[in-house]
Amino acid sequence: MNPKNETPDLSELVLVLKVKPTGEYEVVNPLNMCTASVAVLLRCLADEIAAAHPPYPCQPGAADAQDDRADEPLDGRGGRLDDDRHVWTDGRGHSWDLSLAWGDVTDREWRWTGAVDNVGHPMMRAVGSEEHMPLDVLRVLYGPIAPVGGA
Repeated sequence: MNPKNETPDLSELVLVLKVKPTGEYEVVNPLNMCTASVAVLLRCLADEIAAAHPPYPCQPGAADAQDDRADEPLDGRGGRLDDDRHVWTDGRGHSWDLSLAWGDVTDREWRWTGAVDNVGHPMMRAVGSEEHMPLDVLRVLYGPIAPVGGA
């Protein structure tokens, strides 16, 4: 925490993770920490944060929907894209048909942009909006998501 809202001198920090509301991120490593060590550190932090999450959804009113779709994976690591079929298979083997529109808990529809982010996750855009983010981030922020009927 930075109670005085002062801008820290990044050269004094080992690692900085900047995340925008769209899910775009930047890792700043001013002291040139080994990238393999950074990855291990971030995985450990992710595990600790996930373990500290309460046993209910973060979004009010999403409890029933989350319970109904608890088997829907959140892990995008190790995913692969079949560009010809427009299907992304996430790191747990769950397939996502990117030719469909996907609806989130706020009743917005999302479509694949035809592009992937810097680690290979499909980039999705909210229909009628410029808001876009990777599918795995969309699922975490606005999930559960489901195919929209008639797409």
